[in-house]
Amino acid sequence: MSTQYDNIGANYENFKFQATLPIVEKFNFFKVLGNIQGEEILDLACGSGFYSRLLKEEGAKKVIGIDISEEMVNVARSEENNNPLGNEYQVFDVVKMPHIGNFNLATAVYLLNYAQNKQTLTQMLTNIRLNLADKGRFITVTTNPNFSIKKSDCSKYGFQVFKQEVLSEGYYCEAEFLTDSPFKIDYFQLHQSIYESAAEAAGFKNVSWHDMEVPPQVIKEYGEDFWQDFLENPLIIVLSCSN
Repeated sequence: MSTQYDNIGANYENFKFQATLPIVEKFNFFKVLGNIQGEEILDLACGSGFYSRLLKEEGAKKVIGIDISEEMVNVARSEENNNPLGNEYQVFDVVKMPHIGNFNLATAVYLLNYAQNKQTLTQMLTNIRLNLADKGRFITVTTNPNFSIKKSDCSKYGFQVFKQEVLSEGYYCEAEFLTDSPFKIDYFQLHQSIYESAAEAAGFKNVSWHDMEVPPQVIKEYGEDFWQDFLENPLIIVLSCSN
């Protein structure tokens, strides 16, 4: 999975500003996070540091960003050098991630969707939990286990899924980011039961799925009809796990 993002590099950042999906992504992510003033946060799959920077700007005391892609981390470090916030970035595969610290909060926007099966997902979640304090939380945006390529076309939101191949524990998917310079990725959409059993196996006591909402001001801007497909068949969802 690191290779495809090594090839994407800084182009990934363009998606956050050129598409509409990140609008609801960001709104729901921070809604579930709640107050993060003074928190020390481990931001996983940080990519170019987009959310790592937002977390710091929203009041986090310290943010350590982790990504499997050295190229993406280089982009994040370059941005930190140009606009210092005090963030730190490291290259790790979460499947092999060591103990970095005891954080009250770990976050990830698109990480678990790169686990191809329950075994890999469980290892990711186990390593995440090992980096959390006793009452720590893990908040992540991931692919919605119930999304169906047959129900609606999500291309108007800037992301086109063109393959959803059935696997024993979910789906293998191929998609494209529809930016000025489109780029393709592949990922996995595991069943909800797989997520929940993996979280339990990793030692998390509480697992919650959070329904997606569209901010009222964005509905007003684009119109209710524009968002109807997303609300009826959301591509993404927020998952929270806690000790």
